[in-house]
Amino acid sequence: MAFDYEALSAEIAALRCKQLFFVGGAPKSGTTWLQILLDRHPEISCNGEGHFPTYLIPRVIGAIDEYNQDIAWKNRTIFGELPGYPQLGEAHIAYFWASAIALQLSAQATDKSRDKAVRLIGEKTPDNVRFFDLLTEAFPSARCIQIVRDGRDCAASGWFHNLRVSQEWTRETFASMDDYLVSLADDWSANVGAGSRFGDSRPELYLAVRYEDLSAEPERELTRIFDFLGVEATPEILAECLEAGAFEALSGGRRRGEEDRSSFFRKGVPGDWRSHFTVEASRRFEEKAGEWLKRYRYL
Repeated sequence: MAFDYEALSAEIAALRCKQLFFVGGAPKSGTTWLQILLDRHPEISCNGEGHFPTYLIPRVIGAIDEYNQDIAWKNRTIFGELPGYPQLGEAHIAYFWASAIALQLSAQATDKSRDKAVRLIGEKTPDNVRFFDLLTEAFPSARCIQIVRDGRDCAASGWFHNLRVSQEWTRETFASMDDYLVSLADDWSANVGAGSRFGDSRPELYLAVRYEDLSAEPERELTRIFDFLGVEATPEILAECLEAGAFEALSGGRRRGEEDRSSFFRKGVPGDWRSHFTVEASRRFEEKAGEWLKRYRYL
């Protein structure tokens, strides 16, 4: 494809006229499930993980910093008697990475394999929850959705996820399941706290959704999310979205609660942590994460 600067600039401008949103949450909070539910809406594209704050932005900043260092060296050692060439400042660097994100979101929404008229474009990466401030600085009208799940369930689910993905690393890194479960308390608190503090400061751009509420009353919670995003929530749309996100569909036919430790969708039920936490691990987790467990009614 030939490079067309004007066409790409127009593409970015068109994207910024659409409603954007970002989904985040602590690992194993249900962000993938929420993404699937949202993506099935006829006016929404929310598909895959872009990892903008953790992969894309640092690499863009690093590349430009390296360029600036090279220019500074040239200015200092070769052209010391002349004014030298200007370097790219913080605003220029932010323009680079924000433009890269915009082009990625535009490509996501115009995927030819997806036959629907997209009006809202959302991106889900769990780590977004720690960067809502940064993302809304670049995209001021973007909405942010944080999904919150009991940190003890996140920890239990994370243990089995890590055993499935990298059993050797997990066994070498953690002496026991208890050690892993307790180690997750600080990370869970940091993630939940970061998203919640953003919500406290920018309530008009923020919605918190509890995994447990979405599981218990999916029609009500999904309607609340669609209302926040400004799209229709007809019974037909809700039914289609919930069918796409049903545990039975995602797990290949298992019922919710039927465990398969080899699957990304292992069990799909709230409260499973009680089967795996010892009394001591539970006490230590609450000691570390009690503030946020209480705020979201888990204690």
